[in-house]
Amino acid sequence: MQHPLVPNQEKTNNFDFFTEEDCLGLRLDQYLAHRFPDYTRTFLKNLIKNGQIEVDGKKVKASAKLKENSRILLTLPELEEFHIKPEKMPLDIIYEDTSLVILNKASGLVVHPSKGHSTGTLVNALVAHFEELSSINNYRPGIVHRLDRCTTGALVIAKNNQAHAVLAKQFEKRETHKEYLALVEGNLSVEEGIVALPLAMDRRNRQKMSVSHGGKPAETSYRVLAKYPNMDLVHVFPKTGRTHQIRVHLKHQECPIIADSLYGAKEVLVKEDIWQRMSIKEKEEHKSTFDSYFEGFDLLMDRQALHAWKISFQHPENGKTVTFTAPLAKDFWRTLQVLQKIWPSKKIDFSESYQEKDLR
Repeated sequence: MQHPLVPNQEKTNNFDFFTEEDCLGLRLDQYLAHRFPDYTRTFLKNLIKNGQIEVDGKKVKASAKLKENSRILLTLPELEEFHIKPEKMPLDIIYEDTSLVILNKASGLVVHPSKGHSTGTLVNALVAHFEELSSINNYRPGIVHRLDRCTTGALVIAKNNQAHAVLAKQFEKRETHKEYLALVEGNLSVEEGIVALPLAMDRRNRQKMSVSHGGKPAETSYRVLAKYPNMDLVHVFPKTGRTHQIRVHLKHQECPIIADSLYGAKEVLVKEDIWQRMSIKEKEEHKSTFDSYFEGFDLLMDRQALHAWKISFQHPENGKTVTFTAPLAKDFWRTLQVLQKIWPSKKIDFSESYQEKDLR
């Protein structure tokens, strides 16, 4: 596998040069991308945005049109080969064939290496476990799409470039069908609906996304599966795949996902939270069962209660539609078991099928 090049900020080179006649009228970012092809345009745009590139002694925008004989000053870090370290760690493999793998991603696992996460990621585990992975993106071998660090569930991995290209095209054209389960704070006022609100990076917190009319289009359908006191179990169908889309859209309905503190929920869900939701009659009826169930622990959820439950797409080898179901993580499953024992929902058959592997 060819190793990608990454910038080493500790080793830099200064550049001071004048533009030629043939760059007249070109955008600054286009010109720099052509002159320094080993650097991504996004990386160069960020340098411009941060004022680290000057044209004729001034800080300008990436869209600035160049003139002949303009003087450009910039500093670029040297590029070095990036090696992904193989790391053995357990993987929950739902399905595998010669083209792809379906994983049930665990909570707390970052999908691919990034700033601050060079090791301990899913990609490190994939490189250690599989001999063949797609190399379309050398930073992220095998990765076709992503899940947030603390979101669990179905994740598609490509074993070769042909499969990767076919799968990626389906995601890009929104031809895949994804279903999530989310447990939210509060009760949705409308039990079935569509949230179509554009999203962009939050201006005050770059770790968050927010609804912004200048953002990218995003659409999420949902249906309430079960209602509990000040909590709903929601079946979610994202049409688009924007960063934090489900989390932001549910927050905008005034029902943030349980334990999703980034979007306004309490940091954890504990035994006391359930007890406080119970009526006096329910407390009397369920006290012995309640105490025995929580013996030795009181924490239910300490990460967002969001699970990528099902995914459907056309198999890259034969074009047939396949559907995979990822069993719920233990914390989510245990939480729902508690809720169902106290407030059994008649809307759903909450059987072990939520934890069984389903391939068809």
